[in-house]
Amino acid sequence: MLASLRSGFTRVADRFTGGAQRGGEPPIVRPRLPFLGHALEMGRDLTAMLRACQREHGDVFTLLVAGQRMHFILDPFSFPHVLKARDELDFHEVGEEIGRRAFGYTSLHAETGLDEVTAIYRDHLKTSALGPMTERMADRLQAAFDRFAGDEWREEGLFAFSGRCIFMAGMETLFGVGAADEQSLADFQRLDRWFTLLAAGVPVAALPGVVKARERLKLRVDPQRPDASAFVRVRDQVLSRLTTRSNRQHLQVAILWASQANTLPAAFWSLAHLLRDARGRSAVTAEIAAHGLADLKRLPILYSSMCESLRLTSESLTMRLVRRDCQLTLADDRKISVRAGDRVMLAPQVMHRDPEVFESPEEFRHDRFLADGGPRQFYKNGQRLTIPLMPYGGGVSMCPGRYLANNEIMLFAGMALTNLEFELLEPDLPPINKGRAGLGVLPPIREIRCRIRRRPRASA
Repeated sequence: MLASLRSGFTRVADRFTGGAQRGGEPPIVRPRLPFLGHALEMGRDLTAMLRACQREHGDVFTLLVAGQRMHFILDPFSFPHVLKARDELDFHEVGEEIGRRAFGYTSLHAETGLDEVTAIYRDHLKTSALGPMTERMADRLQAAFDRFAGDEWREEGLFAFSGRCIFMAGMETLFGVGAADEQSLADFQRLDRWFTLLAAGVPVAALPGVVKARERLKLRVDPQRPDASAFVRVRDQVLSRLTTRSNRQHLQVAILWASQANTLPAAFWSLAHLLRDARGRSAVTAEIAAHGLADLKRLPILYSSMCESLRLTSESLTMRLVRRDCQLTLADDRKISVRAGDRVMLAPQVMHRDPEVFESPEEFRHDRFLADGGPRQFYKNGQRLTIPLMPYGGGVSMCPGRYLANNEIMLFAGMALTNLEFELLEPDLPPINKGRAGLGVLPPIREIRCRIRRRPRASA
């Protein structure tokens, strides 16, 4: 009885204070607030907070966030070690928990079916299937440009324009022409606005308009449209053997969010940075003039500029759940002890802004990722980094649609620069919104006004 009471007291103390540091565990950064811990500070500026903790405690330390012990590992050489520790660390349970809260689906337990669903991502979002999907994306982007840009100058926000074009094109590429409209965009934006709180466990009914928005999106992403992509149709066929139609629709809403939430701001930043960088814009447009946009692999300058935008604006966290009390081995052969139920966190945005890895890290340099003969290599402490850029997570949780997302971002920036004319009406780009740190590519904190029109066609 006494042992049970002591164990219960320890669990409560862990959730409210982070608990006592045990032998071999990382140092605990003591929070000012019980239970909430460092959540508010993380919401204000996650990267600045992590840097401050790194200066005081080193590359490994523990934070308390909403009653959860989180071990942050900032040494980029240790990232592969953590990602490979699949016997000790789990992502599936964490991802399922977030998905259930945010999108309202129930979990799938048929392991054979889940393996088949996973294979669909490989077969339809990579390799030979990527070409037709990219061609379709280019077609839908052109339709969006024709719809939202005219022959006369029109003033509007660049972020809003980029979002409309990417959302319409991306949703119609996946779910068929006509799937996207202004209402579905508004519903997506409402769901995305409250995603952080949904993922944290706030009941969906407590958030204004989210239930109705999610229900409307369910109907828009129903895969019955005859021109829905093969990825959506085949995935739904597999899911039809595992769960109900309503639950499949919730799972399709999750796919819609995953395909758009980071791509929208990433596309905006890729275009905005080039519009503010005359030298980079000139190099990209010359490359497109020489090679066209049909084969994106022939556009290394455009690819480098996209990677640079992702480096500057991506603040995603890679999270793992500790399955059982264990020790993790890091790159320097140091071992750290972690407890069952804790979270292990990788924060690559600290590496992305490290001046030892990236010279003048706050600057946009369109050719930063280029070198003679291929991609540039990056080093820290004289050692080459195997993963210098991590905008899409890593290991089993790496975004399976990253190849399509990269193509979509490159197409958007390339087609916008060659099909449209822009005049920015403000001297500087807005800062990023650090309140969404941890979720991926961050949006701007405010709009940037510009004028847009279709590029005049050359006279015959």
